[in-house]
Amino acid sequence: GARLTGVKSILREVERLERLQQVRLPHDLFSALTAPVIEKYAQRVMAEAPRELRRHPTAVRYTLLACFCWQRQQHITDNLIWQLIQIIHRMNSRAETKVNQRFIADVVRVTGKQHLLYKIAQAALTTPEGSVREVIFSVVGEETLQRLVKEFKASGEYDDQVQRTLRNSYSQHYRRLVPEILKVLHFRSNNQEYQPIIAALSL
Repeated sequence: GARLTGVKSILREVERLERLQQVRLPHDLFSALTAPVIEKYAQRVMAEAPRELRRHPTAVRYTLLACFCWQRQQHITDNLIWQLIQIIHRMNSRAETKVNQRFIADVVRVTGKQHLLYKIAQAALTTPEGSVREVIFSVVGEETLQRLVKEFKASGEYDDQVQRTLRNSYSQHYRRLVPEILKVLHFRSNNQEYQPIIAALSL
């Protein structure tokens, strides 16, 4: 799949979408046309030089340019939504990874788990170049560690730590990017359960 692009590239896309939105095309402007027809007209604009476009009759010129702006606006909007989803997924995945690593490192603090930590540490120090599966799982067992992680997640502390890590990640890196994307996207929902989210986005 496509990769998450850099901050500068995303901000350029935001700027392009802002310019297209300034044209203020009605939402139902092309409701009677199919997507392939709009695409055909938009491609015609991309294929013609500006001086050629200016030679068209006014109605033709504006129709072609409107199709082009409409198509570009849809494309950039879709791309920014995809980028926003990827950012959120990346933030959440990294936060969970950090918390899981922290949990394994701090497993000694959990009551009754000191002996497991001793076995893990001894195995790691004995074979520092070995893989986790060969060294750690051989003395503790993958299922045991999975149960420990599951137990930790069920305690409620896991979610709190993930949320704290997410907030730190957002404030340190993504604060510059996410609001810029959100300000050019318009969110709507008829589902009453989602209204607090819509209100939060507006705020």
